[in-house]
Amino acid sequence: MHVLILPMYYPEKGAPSHRGYMFYEQAMQIVRSGCRVGLVYTEQRLRKECTWKVFRKESHFQITAEDNGSFVTLRMHAWNPKLSTRIGGIIWSLLTLILVRSYIRRYGKPDVIHAHFGTWAGYAANLVYKCYGIPYVVTEHASSINAGTVSPRQAATLRTAYKNARKVLCVGSLLKDNLQSYLDRPEKAMVLPNFVDMSTFHQADHRTEKEKKFVFVSVGNLGKRKGFAELIDAFDQSFHGQRGVSLLVVGDGEEEENLRNKIASLHLEEQVSLTGRLPRDQVARLLATCDAFVLASYAETFGIVFIEALATGMPAIGTVCGGPEDIITPESGFLIQPGDVKALAEKMRLLYDTYEQFDKERIRESVAERFDFAQAGEKLKEIYLQAIKK
Repeated sequence: MHVLILPMYYPEKGAPSHRGYMFYEQAMQIVRSGCRVGLVYTEQRLRKECTWKVFRKESHFQITAEDNGSFVTLRMHAWNPKLSTRIGGIIWSLLTLILVRSYIRRYGKPDVIHAHFGTWAGYAANLVYKCYGIPYVVTEHASSINAGTVSPRQAATLRTAYKNARKVLCVGSLLKDNLQSYLDRPEKAMVLPNFVDMSTFHQADHRTEKEKKFVFVSVGNLGKRKGFAELIDAFDQSFHGQRGVSLLVVGDGEEEENLRNKIASLHLEEQVSLTGRLPRDQVARLLATCDAFVLASYAETFGIVFIEALATGMPAIGTVCGGPEDIITPESGFLIQPGDVKALAEKMRLLYDTYEQFDKERIRESVAERFDFAQAGEKLKEIYLQAIKK
């Protein structure tokens, strides 16, 4: 079976190393399931970045092929208006249609297309379907759907993207519920979670001695939606001045300066640290040295950082916001409502006080049973076969 993947994001020059890496990993798992895999990606470089120096040295809408020995990536070195605008999304989709045409000419017509995000990869997959009749499935990840911030124009795009899709795969159960208003048939939607590479995120081998050292860790983009300001306030309420207890925040973003100012105003410089963004392998190593994970998001479609953290055996605290409630169980941690600083402080304290009750091996086993990447390829292969038969 020949599968072509259309991601909205993918590793590219100048972008953070983690950008779109999950799509690369998924492609590898599909290959291991016995499928032939290709991937096409239209770059999203902004026009304002096209200086004279860049113009002389960079590619402009050329198409290049990369073969890693497992699958081929066909890449268009495109320039684009901001993708958050409708015109930018349509341009990207049309360029992707051109790129798929080039892929078909070089490597043959795929049996099925797997698009990630309705806007705009799903929209592009629908264009390909109209031109070539190739069946497609869409995996939806957009947190805006759970957050209720989808505009009327975005809603129209989603309906178009899903209209001819054989399946719409939702990474969380809440997302599946919230997608229903965009579907022509509710049975199209099904839950298929994200997966984690258990060999990369391995069980911690350090021994926690909480009276001497205990580290809470949080990972994410430093935006207001992730709730880092609330997390720092909660940590302050429960552990201010308690030597040995610390909080590491991994990531960067527009709230970084505000968070540093908050840390200083609360006099937490000795306990709370912002590491900046770290490469994925460093994040994996860091998680294996920490004791508990916490993320106070206001909206998630899944929350892959939770399963990465739990894969190391550490307990976690999350919010009921669309993703963590499908991941965290009473045996692996606690859930609170978004924005409830008092409850977050109480649960962080409770986790610390009852830490010995958490079974690290069982936490890791639970993640492996539900989210191990080894399952991803076979589950997707079944979905592709169903899509082709219809």
